[in-house]
Amino acid sequence: MSSSPASDPVRVFVGGTFDGLHFGHLYLLEFARRRGLALARQTGRSGVHVAVVVARDESVLRIKHRPAHHTQRQRCQLVAALRVVDEAFVGVRNDFIKSVRRVRPDLIVLGYDQKASWEQALRAAGIHARIVRCPRYRGRRLKSSMLRADLERMTT
Repeated sequence: MSSSPASDPVRVFVGGTFDGLHFGHLYLLEFARRRGLALARQTGRSGVHVAVVVARDESVLRIKHRPAHHTQRQRCQLVAALRVVDEAFVGVRNDFIKSVRRVRPDLIVLGYDQKASWEQALRAAGIHARIVRCPRYRGRRLKSSMLRADLERMTT
């Protein structure tokens, strides 16, 4: 963790696709803010700054094997509009680590379904922020793909 002055807020990094924003996404972002505030209290820091990187359209296609329903710009605008988010930006093309370094986080919050290889890549890149995983929303999976399938069943 960085040695920031007490006047600096704890910087929290969250990354994701955020296509079809839903309560699971809000749960993740609220979890990130709560964990950041807890770390601020532990370290005597002045508060928390939650920064969210939104996946680029080409990253969504690569990871999800389908195009996003909303553009990266639209998804970023939706995430930025949430009061639990202090900053939202579209990720750096082909370099997740650069997006993390832009934030200089003290804490990185991963979703329950994000690959473990992300943690390994962060450590290999020399990023030593605390990493925590958010548990599933209400103890079960809530994913955009599940909501999309429900909507498709309702329209047929």
